[in-house]
Amino acid sequence: MLVVISIMATVTVAAFAGLFGVGVGFKLSGAGNRVSNLALLARQNSLAKNAMTALVMIANSDTEGDYRAFRLYEIVPRTDGQPLSSGDWSPIGSWEMTPDGVVVDTCSFPPNSAAVTPPMPQIIYHDTVLNRDSVVTNYQYVVFLPTGALLGGTSSSVRLVQGFRTPGSQVTTYTSARGGDGKGADYYNVYVLGASGRVKIDRP
Repeated sequence: MLVVISIMATVTVAAFAGLFGVGVGFKLSGAGNRVSNLALLARQNSLAKNAMTALVMIANSDTEGDYRAFRLYEIVPRTDGQPLSSGDWSPIGSWEMTPDGVVVDTCSFPPNSAAVTPPMPQIIYHDTVLNRDSVVTNYQYVVFLPTGALLGGTSSSVRLVQGFRTPGSQVTTYTSARGGDGKGADYYNVYVLGASGRVKIDRP
């Protein structure tokens, strides 16, 4: 009887662990889908409005949104004939946050130090942990042109994994198995093609 109970307990634990792994995998897929959809929306917005649309990700800025928060910004042609300025950029929607346990470990979007004309506006993020608005000091972004292509024409990518980063840290702590490169073996890579702005997905 004790042997049967022991076997049942082992099977139950194994099943729970399997379901937990599947659940985390679903979170990763859901987060990746949201980021890829934001890129698709940015491209569609640029084409529809003859606008420039930026997909912004918070980088190492010592906020809860570091490498987890994404948002779109647009700038449309003025009707008064005046030149565009940084004040003409406006956000689209709210910040999209990856769920707990999912974080970006690699991103090739240009940093905010890369110049764009007109310049990007001051980026503000409401940190719910600190319960205050924070100026985002470091972020990475790509800009979709009215043609749908990326500004500069260089393809970029962002890779999401199971893990976390301590705010202000550049180090990713992986919570899933690692591949031969030492990074998370389970990932969701979103590629944005420079010449067309189209989105490609790489998922093991």
